[in-house]
Amino acid sequence: MKIHIKLYGEFLKYGPEESYKELPEGSTVNDLLKQLSIEERNYIIMLINLKRSWFEDKLKDGDTISIFSPVGGG
Repeated sequence: MKIHIKLYGEFLKYGPEESYKELPEGSTVNDLLKQLSIEERNYIIMLINLKRSWFEDKLKDGDTISIFSPVGGG
């Protein structure tokens, strides 16, 4: 299956801002992060098709996953 990946902020060091990756059917968000060499952390925000996702969520062909850090300020 083909997944569209969008990286933001500090995660740009793991690849281009936008790319595509082929993954086996049944792959999870965590499987994708491992392929990108992104370690599992508490402060990572992931969206699948603009909806909040979690490490164990399964990906489907054609999904777009966005990966970024929370933004804070004051």
